[in-house]
Amino acid sequence: MSKSEKIYKDLSQEFSDEEISMGYVFPDDLDSQVKEAANNELRKLRLQSLSERTEEQRLFAELMRMKLLMSDYFERKGFEEAFSLAKQLGQYIRVLGRTQKEFAKEIDLHPTKLSRLLNEGENPNVVLAYRLEAHCGGIIPAVYWWKLYAKKIEEEVRMNESKRKVEGNKVSNQLRFGISA
Repeated sequence: MSKSEKIYKDLSQEFSDEEISMGYVFPDDLDSQVKEAANNELRKLRLQSLSERTEEQRLFAELMRMKLLMSDYFERKGFEEAFSLAKQLGQYIRVLGRTQKEFAKEIDLHPTKLSRLLNEGENPNVVLAYRLEAHCGGIIPAVYWWKLYAKKIEEEVRMNESKRKVEGNKVSNQLRFGISA
């Protein structure tokens, strides 16, 4: 018997199922004034909790938020500009509260190269992903940074029919099969 089954068995000897559920589920039969007061109290406690966070706690929470949003993005189909490596890297630098020059120094990257990456004038390499992972203490893994870039490339490959035709025309002796792929 699991722990929760034992708890339920003990409670059911003293309370009905409805009484047990009422003890664990918030009733929705509150009048509007009580609901508003409860919402205000919760809002006040939440703001107080946020104001008492240390800088380390704030930074950790923001990085975890970024990681979770990236993870959700990887589950979706297609490329979204808001999740380009350039946009996420810019967001990361803002979360840190650093200038581009300070951040470039921290990851041993020339500031102009960082600027080109942020403006999508240069493509990243895997070394950058490793450095970003190390910089954030491993909270956002290198593979996440790389996947941001890979999804953009995947979209370009999938959608660029004209380039596919141009490059296909340069291939001689193409294999032909009597079956469809």
